[in-house]
Amino acid sequence: MNKTAAQADLRQAHINGAPGVLVSGLIWLATGLLWYLGGPREAFIFLFFGGMAIAPLAALLTRFGFKAPAATIGKPLEKIALVTVPIILAGFFIAWRWFGMASAQAIPIVAIAIGLRYLTFKAMFETGAFLLLGAAFILIGGAAFISSINLAGPAALLLGLIELAFFAALYRTWRRPVEAGA
Repeated sequence: MNKTAAQADLRQAHINGAPGVLVSGLIWLATGLLWYLGGPREAFIFLFFGGMAIAPLAALLTRFGFKAPAATIGKPLEKIALVTVPIILAGFFIAWRWFGMASAQAIPIVAIAIGLRYLTFKAMFETGAFLLLGAAFILIGGAAFISSINLAGPAALLLGLIELAFFAALYRTWRRPVEAGA
């Protein structure tokens, strides 16, 4: 398998990862709002279940909303997304077990875990945007975690806004294949 061609195929099929980033950004925004409206526990639970919905919602958006072509030679690289799911699950487990769902540190710990996972997406898509996005999650999650004031809600809102900006950049660089006769 030619890795460069496989990554190009995956960028085309997954719109540079933009739909997943969009769905994730909306979930982070909702988590931040829920932190203020419902409380930390509700926000943590929503983030957990919302996080599980990212892949299926992004797949539906990719296929039916953007009408992107299916992956062909890049299909084996999609395994990176599957084998890195334990990073997120570990983040949720650590947040729940050691800090509790209502703790100000729970959501920042999850943000750090998601940032670590985003770093691996560079291998899938060969785009530096995921290194920047991962670093943003790690830095914001880390700052919220060590802060002497509760920054979980603002951090979730900021991460959601950052992801929406990354969605726009990733989508803007995606090129739909030119259809014959179109």
